[in-house]
Amino acid sequence: MRKTVLAVLLLLLSLPLTAIGFGYHVFEIRTEPEFGAGVFPSSVMYQFNFPVPDLIEGTKTELAFRLDNGLIYRHLRQNPDDGSFLGINPPSYPDEYTVLFDEFNLFFGQGFIETDFSDNDLVTVFLSIDGRFENAYERLSWFSGKNGIEGVFGYSDGNGWVNRFPDSSWTGAPELSGDRFMFQTSITTGVIIDYMRDKVTRHDGVRFASYLRMAPDWMLLSDGTGNFIASVNELDLSKTLLSVSEDDPRDLAWVSIVLSNHTEFRYIYGDRVPQYIMLGDIWGRSDVPAYDSALSNRLALTIYGPQINSRDTYPLVRLFWDFGIGFGLPLNSTDRTFGYETVGSYGVSVELIIFDIATLYYEIGCVYDPAFNEDVYVEQKFGFSVGI
Repeated sequence: MRKTVLAVLLLLLSLPLTAIGFGYHVFEIRTEPEFGAGVFPSSVMYQFNFPVPDLIEGTKTELAFRLDNGLIYRHLRQNPDDGSFLGINPPSYPDEYTVLFDEFNLFFGQGFIETDFSDNDLVTVFLSIDGRFENAYERLSWFSGKNGIEGVFGYSDGNGWVNRFPDSSWTGAPELSGDRFMFQTSITTGVIIDYMRDKVTRHDGVRFASYLRMAPDWMLLSDGTGNFIASVNELDLSKTLLSVSEDDPRDLAWVSIVLSNHTEFRYIYGDRVPQYIMLGDIWGRSDVPAYDSALSNRLALTIYGPQINSRDTYPLVRLFWDFGIGFGLPLNSTDRTFGYETVGSYGVSVELIIFDIATLYYEIGCVYDPAFNEDVYVEQKFGFSVGI
């Protein structure tokens, strides 16, 4: 059964990628809840691993090329002219737009200290050369409004199309300057310390990752829309509180309960910082505001099981609580006053993982502490992702 499902998925996923050879394989296919109600794929990540020998015996050496491309949705969060936060004075016009993106990474990783409980080495250092292309467009849904055609970047006044920001400096959204086209290159270096005992439905241990992404405007091929240095640090803690398994050699789990916590701190220095590197994700549409420092945290209790005929087919229910705070000086802003703002949400996620290849999900949550003076709201999402 598993081989049949895998063969069918491989056939379906390979159809749009027939032009890709040289050993590329699909790594992940994702959906956006806003695109086709989360039913149709909106982005694809694929990766090619070069066959290189391990430089240190017993540890992993990796050289790979990764390409991530597709469609995502964004909200205009800062005034393009001066960078003031739109959450403080919400605009009367729509604030959501579409972004087509491509990102490539050519990276080298070297592991140190082999472990007997994980496929990953205890310590891994890596270096990556990156490139990011984006082009922003109006959402097609804005063209069917009762009051005529109105979008983020312009509107129709009955006599023609009017540019909403004709003489803007685009201080608050540098990646949208000009024709809303952006191409940036960068260099990333980092380290991962992995002491996580990951057994599909049981997770115990700690994992720490730290990396530095540098994208000065003098980088080769960059178009000048970005100029920043981002430092990102992540800490994952997990503990299996309960695990009940079948009494047979396969040791499939009837149920397991895992308490986990993910903490992320990032600091960004620069005068032109695009949205894709700001991070600070909070469930919902109220991400941590664009201050130079951001701290976000997710506490989750996940109930796995039962595993159905194999270790990698199972449902799960996750209760989560997200909290974040942005503080420091505003990014992309003429205002140089220190400030801070908190955001928070909580909710439930239900997933069905099929052979660790496909995931069906449904999420519902409440953003109880939106950024600035925005209203509290409840939101739901559903969709699927595929990874091979």
